[in-house]
Amino acid sequence: MPVSAWLTEGIGWPAPFYFFGMVGVTWGFFWYWLAFEKPATHPTISAREQQYIEESLGKQRFKQPTFSTTPWRAFATSMPVWAIVVANIARSWTFYLLIISQPQYFKEVFEYDIAKSGTISALPHLVMAIIVPFGGQLADYFRKNKIMSTTTVRKLFNCGGFGMEAIFLMVTAFSRDTRVAITSLTIAVGFSGFAISGK
Repeated sequence: MPVSAWLTEGIGWPAPFYFFGMVGVTWGFFWYWLAFEKPATHPTISAREQQYIEESLGKQRFKQPTFSTTPWRAFATSMPVWAIVVANIARSWTFYLLIISQPQYFKEVFEYDIAKSGTISALPHLVMAIIVPFGGQLADYFRKNKIMSTTTVRKLFNCGGFGMEAIFLMVTAFSRDTRVAITSLTIAVGFSGFAISGK
């Protein structure tokens, strides 16, 4: 977001779209050039490294599912699948509404032009970007050390993350102080990172 603000101010509003589009295309080229399906197909892997990776993975006895062998009916009738779908639709709606409306909200309620301050605009998402890997490590720690089951970890992180996000978004909505609003918004988006990392 800070880069977008600088590009928009210096060049014009289309600049971020072109810039990040080119970054994505460049990333794609490097990905296709450097990523391989299996260690055995990588051209520069050593025999020792390949053996280590394949032995640590163990023998995999399952076949890759195809469209016809995928249990679509079981997916469509699974309550946990529908719970995940509903939770993610609700979360995505909130997230994209936040991205679209954040500058307008701060301008109308606080007369604060947050769009001109790219760093402040990016702060909630920067915090989330830090929390997601940390939350993933924490979730793995709970599972690996048998402190919680996978199901419990997912329920705790999803419900806790989304629940705390909702509480702090309410604080943001009812706040009448710019600093309190920005802080609670940052905390809210940060908690949503726990919901993402707990999956």
